[in-house]
Parts: sequence; structure tokens; C-alpha cells
Amino acid sequence: MRRQMTIGVVWVLWCLWGLAQAAVSLPGAVVDGAWLKAHMDGPELVILDVQEQPQYRQHHVPGAVNIPFSRWRSGVDEQPPLSLPPLKRLASLLGSEGIDRETPLIIMNMGAGPGDVAAVARVYWSLAVLGHEHMAILDGGLVDYVNRHHGAYVSGAPPNREPAMYRPRPNRQVLVTRDQLARGVSNPLLDARSLSEHVGLVAGPGERPGTLPGARHLPFDWLVDDKGLLRDQAALDKLFAYAGIPQGGAVHFCHTGNRAALTWFADYALLGHRDARLYDGSMMEWSRDPDLPLERKLDL
Repeated sequence: MRRQMTIGVVWVLWCLWGLAQAAVSLPGAVVDGAWLKAHMDGPELVILDVQEQPQYRQHHVPGAVNIPFSRWRSGVDEQPPLSLPPLKRLASLLGSEGIDRETPLIIMNMGAGPGDVAAVARVYWSLAVLGHEHMAILDGGLVDYVNRHHGAYVSGAPPNREPAMYRPRPNRQVLVTRDQLARGVSNPLLDARSLSEHVGLVAGPGERPGTLPGARHLPFDWLVDDKGLLRDQAALDKLFAYAGIPQGGAVHFCHTGNRAALTWFADYALLGHRDARLYDGSMMEWSRDPDLPLERKLDL
């Protein structure tokens, strides 16, 4: 009997070791096309393409699932608009594609410039709020994967996957609310918008021009080079130091929390400052409240 129990224990341990060996280990918060080509058939790995459905049906990596970027934000008629949707809604979307909280994810889209990189970073942030840990973004997106790494792409409908149960473990430490900002936070503030928006020359419809009092400025598109790739750590360190935030860990904001997701991603995931936070409502929410202060650096 004892020998049978020993054999049983060894068999279980062997199976667990085999599962551990089979699981894909992500090398960090960013992977390139070469890594994806080498690992895309790995067990459990899911490629999450956030192109809108018409674009996805024209061109996507084989086997990639599709949850369009628009589904990661609340609708324009919801309050507040263009913000983080209810976590239950996101969990249901992920579960419908066979993704649970332990699934290793590679997040990607077309990769056509800084705006696409920011969108992927925004999805990464949304997943971080859900408590997802095993994820990375594809540097350069589909454009770099095909052009520089000669990766294959296909057209057509997404694959049919067995649904899963996604159970969020909310991590609200990566976000900050209007009320928290109004009470005051210890983190430095970083405005990721354009210079004209930051100094108060232009503003959105119905919004007051200006920025959060005391905010530093780092345009989000500076974090991406002319090939559409994220800059390396040394360059990011210089950029954050230039913006007056050499230690990182800022509260990031822009107009609707999209562009700032990219500066947040660099701060949090690439530079390792786990106290970095994103203000989801950003200036669209803040500037429309007349009781909240704004700093207008240039009034013409």
C-alpha cells in the first residue's frame, strides 16, 4: 500500500512539473515579434487583438482572439463616458473568449503609431485593474510583426474558444479618482497631452482650458520612436527626468485617460514604479467641474 501511495505521489508531482514546463513564461511587460513567432503555439498563451472588428477581419495573427478596443471603454452615452467599464462587464468579455485570470496574454493591435501603442497600454492598465498578472504587449503591433519579423497574418472571423470563468481580483492601487485627487495625493502629477493642451491654449468642447495645478508635462508620443516601437529604459529614464519626475511613480492623466495610459505603462511596467497610477476621468471629468482648480500657464 505504501509503495502504491509513493508511486501515486510521484505521478502527481510529475504531472505538475509537466504542466509547469508547458506553461508559457512571459519575459516581461513587452515582447517583440521574434519572441511571438517562437512562442505563439505555446500551451495556454492567448494573443489578444484589440483592433476593431472590421480591421481584425482583414488582418490578424493566426489564432488571435478579438476584443475591440471600444469594448474596453464605457460608451459615449454612459456616465462617465469613455471610462473604465464595470469590471463584471470586462470579466464577462474575457471569459467569453476562454480567458481566465491566469491566462498568459499578449496584447496587440495594428501598431500604426503612438495612438495604437497607447490603446494597447490602456488595455494593459484595464487588465491590471482586474488583477491580471500574466500579460505583455507586442512591441510595434502587427505592422512590426509582419514587416520586420516576417510574421504571417490571416483574415476572417475569430476562432471559437471554449468559454471560461474570469474572476477579477480588483487592484485599485493602479488608478486614482477625482475625489482622491481633490483631497490631494503624494504622487507627482504628469500631463501626457500635447503642449498646447497642457498650457491651456486649447481645450475640449465644454471644458475649461488648463492642467492640474503643479502638473509636469511629458507628451505621450515622445515614448515611441519613429518606427512605432517603445523607447528603451535609458531613454525613458531621460524623458521622465526631463519632465521633472526622475523617480517615477506619478499620477498620469490626459484628456480621457487614453494617451496617459502609455506614460503610465512606461512608469509602472517598464521602469518598475508600482505606485504609478492613472486618473481615468482625466481632464474631461476634472475640467468640467467649476469647483475644481485648474492652472492655465498661457492665457491669450
